[in-house]
Amino acid sequence: MTRYLIFRTDRIGDFIFSRIITDAIKKQNSSNKIDFVCSKYNSNYVKNYKDINKIYILDKSNLKIMLKNLLEINSIKYDKILVLDGKRRSILFSIFLNSKFKLAVIKDWRPLLILKLFFNKFLINSEIKSQFDNFVSVANIIDLKVNKKIDYYHSYKFKKNNKKCLKPNYTLLHLDEKWFENYYYKDFDYMNLNEKNFKLLIDTIFKKFKKNILITTGSIKIPLLEKILKKYFKKIDDNEFISIKHKNKLRFINNTDFQDLENIVKKANNLICCEGAISHVSHALGINTIALVNYTGINTGVFWTSHMNKIKLLYRDDIKIVCKLISKIK
Repeated sequence: MTRYLIFRTDRIGDFIFSRIITDAIKKQNSSNKIDFVCSKYNSNYVKNYKDINKIYILDKSNLKIMLKNLLEINSIKYDKILVLDGKRRSILFSIFLNSKFKLAVIKDWRPLLILKLFFNKFLINSEIKSQFDNFVSVANIIDLKVNKKIDYYHSYKFKKNNKKCLKPNYTLLHLDEKWFENYYYKDFDYMNLNEKNFKLLIDTIFKKFKKNILITTGSIKIPLLEKILKKYFKKIDDNEFISIKHKNKLRFINNTDFQDLENIVKKANNLICCEGAISHVSHALGINTIALVNYTGINTGVFWTSHMNKIKLLYRDDIKIVCKLISKIK
């Protein structure tokens, strides 16, 4: 049995991707123990995986908890510590941890002296290779075998589905904050989505896929979507709405919890979204996906999705151009 401690204090999508490593660890020996260091943000999600033994919260603003975790981790004597998130806080915290072997995957912050003194191995997480290939390199270093088909949801406890009224095989349109200016990165190309061309987007999707449409959103409140809901939809439940014009053919679930979203993706025939955590979910569940990426970030989009066999990348552009691209995609 080998004891692993893995740092993943970033986003949910990053954690889902790192299931490549946890899956390989368990397939090597089912008795291997895997503990995670998480952020407050992703810890509630990570705890749903039954093959994870323990979770530590890394909160740099709470020195008491940091010291408590430091002492507890060192009392366990981990065989291998893997810093997969490349965060400064994770690298600095791991300096004080005892382990037979330490590995760090880094990107923007490269403290070479610290890495040479305190880590056995480190990898530069560049976009020269895909993220999948980078993680295969990590697995090779620690003598693990990665399967080409990764079961991201092995041992995962899906949330009980309370959206039983949704019939399967719809087109899922996920309108999170990445679609709207001033809610995500400033250097993104935004699509000028407004009330008028929202109708164009819906008409395009109906015509292209000939399926019912379900719209979901993220946790951030978007005034435009609130306006559209109020004007064109009728509330039928707490956060569920039905189209006044299209009835059951067009539904809207507002402020979607990520675990609810996973269940919604499971029932979809296809997905239209901005590339991110949800596209990792759709890949894992075998759902055909159209994902929007930046002109300037196409390499990043390929970096994350090159191993996905059911995804098509489209450039983020004015929504009229995006609609034309959707209508022409094969």
